[in-house]
Amino acid sequence: MSAVTPREREIIGWMAAGKTAAEIGAILAISPITVTTHIANAKAKLGVFKETALVAEALRNGIIR
Repeated sequence: MSAVTPREREIIGWMAAGKTAAEIGAILAISPITVTTHIANAKAKLGVFKETALVAEALRNGIIR
């Protein structure tokens, strides 16, 4: 399992707060497509297929609080 990047961690944190890709993009001043790419990369690194599973796995592994 590869470590998630600081940006991926930041995006997962916003996901856990209930933000959409468009909202996260606006907050971080990046495109929603870039947000989606970071989410896809993080899901692959953590071996999950759904966004809810990504947040759960990140919490479980201490990636986010």
